[in-house]
Amino acid sequence: MTYDEMEREINEIPKFGANASLSNLTAYLDILNHPEDNLRVIHVAGTNGKGSVCAYLDSILREAGYRTALFTSPHLVKMSERFRIDFRICEDEKLVSAWEQVKNLMERGEELQLKPLTFFEILFLMGVLIFSGENVDYCIMETGLGGRLDATVLTRPVLCVITSISYDHTAVLGDTIEAIAGEKAGIIKPGIPVVVLDEENGAFPVINAEAEEKKAPLYRVLSEEVRFFKNSKNKIDFSINSSYYKNNHLSVSGIAEYQIYNGALAAVAAKVLLPELEDHTLQKGLMEMRWEGRMEELMPGVYVDGAHNPGAVMQICRSVSKAEDSWILLFAVCGDKDYSSMIRMLAEISWKRIYITKIEETRGAAVEEVEDHFRQVTDCPLYSFLTAEEAFEAALQYRDKNDRLLCLGSLYLVGELKRDWESRMESEDVL
Repeated sequence: MTYDEMEREINEIPKFGANASLSNLTAYLDILNHPEDNLRVIHVAGTNGKGSVCAYLDSILREAGYRTALFTSPHLVKMSERFRIDFRICEDEKLVSAWEQVKNLMERGEELQLKPLTFFEILFLMGVLIFSGENVDYCIMETGLGGRLDATVLTRPVLCVITSISYDHTAVLGDTIEAIAGEKAGIIKPGIPVVVLDEENGAFPVINAEAEEKKAPLYRVLSEEVRFFKNSKNKIDFSINSSYYKNNHLSVSGIAEYQIYNGALAAVAAKVLLPELEDHTLQKGLMEMRWEGRMEELMPGVYVDGAHNPGAVMQICRSVSKAEDSWILLFAVCGDKDYSSMIRMLAEISWKRIYITKIEETRGAAVEEVEDHFRQVTDCPLYSFLTAEEAFEAALQYRDKNDRLLCLGSLYLVGELKRDWESRMESEDVL
């Protein structure tokens, strides 16, 4: 079987469904003799920043000399992005082999009258099968959705981390911050340390109560304890003054100010895990981290970011509003997101132009509806296109030398633009 055949077969499995069941998945893990038990898992949940915190932790641990595995979602261009060893994307042959093992497992499950596995459960099982055979020191694992009922909760973590919490997936996780926090807090295990970012939005008391009930040592990082110092070219200096860890000389790469909170959370988590970790190792790990789709500079002055809920967009707006350059926005969003709130926040920025488009994904919001929401809150020149490729071409064509272009609203949009960009680069190489 080829990699493309594998990806095609997995993509035919519904992404969303009612088949997920921890007891059902546990039965499959029983058949496999629980390969996840061979992994020292760092389990990360939250609404925003999960992927970045995972990547920061991965970078810090590798800098400290440890061999790492990294399981994240979603992917942007290729499914294999979800599976990394020492941050290198897993080889196609290993993924195909893992998929064939899972297919055989599903046949065995059918004989035992188990429910079929869901899309994310399949990827989770492929991950633990691959990682358990790689002799890694730590496996950093990001939840897919929520935490309490997520497939990844069946691992045995040595550390849990809960990132920023805001409104997203409310139909599944609940429509209050407290309800969402309760779902995220479901990753907390008895006696296992948990590191939490507290933004004083009502989430922390819920998480704290869960930690107390399970007698899990809790390390709290208040957002106000993370202080921005200076934003220079592609570097942000900050400090952290938590009760557990203090450091006035930390930096993260890039221009996204929101990353100082993710970097701070990862720094405290790393120190909880490895108390003897030296500051210079931690600092180098933070600076070396690269994570696609999070204020990623696709080419000079052109950025893509997967922010897709009001909390994430608010953080982006803080970074953009402080920049002195003129900015252009390219926006597309899924129809099931609270994009009216996102648009109201974006309208507070003085964009030079706004380009609106629709993502290929079937959940993409209609261009006309998105444009109507923008017209209600801004007088900025608006241009609409049916495809992201057309919108991107137009934005690049009419961008002045000193303009910065930000492509925002969905990880699906980021994936489309990156695929298009990579194809373009390959074509130019051929020519």
